Amino acid sequence: MRMNKRASILLTACLLLAGVGSGVPKVHADDWFEDKTGYYTLVDESGNELTMMAREMLVKDEYISGDNKHYSIISVDKDKKKAVAKYLGDVQLPEIEEDTASIDVLAQELDKSRNILLYSTHTDESYIPSDGSHSRPGEGGILDVAETFKNALQSRGINAVLDKTPHEPHDAGAYRRSRQTAINLIKKYSPVAAIFDIHRDAVPARVYVTRVAGQPMTKVRIVVGSRNQNRKANEELAYKIKAVADKVYPGLIKDIYIGAGAYNQELSPRSLLFEFGTHENSKEAAQRAAEHLAVVIDKAMFGGKVQGKTQEGEEKGTYRPEPIDREDTRGGRSGMLWLLLALVIGAGIFFFISGGGREMMSKVTGTFDSKDKDGKRKR
Repeated sequence: MRMNKRASILLTACLLLAGVGSGVPKVHADDWFEDKTGYYTLVDESGNELTMMAREMLVKDEYISGDNKHYSIISVDKDKKKAVAKYLGDVQLPEIEEDTASIDVLAQELDKSRNILLYSTHTDESYIPSDGSHSRPGEGGILDVAETFKNALQSRGINAVLDKTPHEPHDAGAYRRSRQTAINLIKKYSPVAAIFDIHRDAVPARVYVTRVAGQPMTKVRIVVGSRNQNRKANEELAYKIKAVADKVYPGLIKDIYIGAGAYNQELSPRSLLFEFGTHENSKEAAQRAAEHLAVVIDKAMFGGKVQGKTQEGEEKGTYRPEPIDREDTRGGRSGMLWLLLALVIGAGIFFFISGGGREMMSKVTGTFDSKDKDGKRKR
């Protein structure tokens, strides 16, 4: 499907305006930029550990656990790197039906002609057991994981595109630099089905260790930014991905974190950030997770039949996810028009909200890279 001339002009204007905004000093609270290495621990009101994250946690951030319990952060102790979350209730994920038909009927599939775009904001991120270091500027092991993900998507007939543009240094400006990469991708490869930013976490290995379909691999965390007009569409896709994975490959999706940042997700609907394991896991384990996630993405977005597996690798039934709504996944004209309108009518307000006054001030006054005792960036 090709854009008509009017749509092409709108897209160009939209992206040019977005590019102007990228020069505005802003920092999203979506990573670890303190002078000491570490991570936050999230607990419930009874003190039970929920998860860990190597990014700053803020009050009103939301967390959806592996067993689909919904929490909202109510307090943060920055000195102890500890956050407390209040339980809000269980999240109802989309129903994924088991195919019980006695004859083999092909499930409806959505057209796969639109592109899924991939990039990595932190192109230095690496896996110590496989890469020998937690950081390899411009050629991190995370790019190998992204490459595996791209190839797995392509093998399923999806037009997947990976941009390996480096965005070093690993500081608070990395998201501003990767924003331009995302803009270039969208401009070149529209219409877009989805755009994914590929990362790895920096917490203890145990947090991400899992077994899926009989194979050891890492879990995958989905991160959604709350400060953009695409939040609803992005949450819907995150929920659908988790719903399919929980049925087909239980143990694959760790959780969903909704953080107080934009993560460049305001540029296009169906934008998500994936964390494939941590620096202490092996890269090969993360690559196996990427291969399995590609199956889940395919079925969550485009529908069709898929064979489920238990965590031990035994067959557990055939499932038939419905294609995600056509209009919402278009990621083209409607999202383009909304972004153009937002930028033209309220560019100043838009960028202040998406960046956040607190984060913008931290950019102006200076930010910190996380460094280890040898002075090297860790995460």
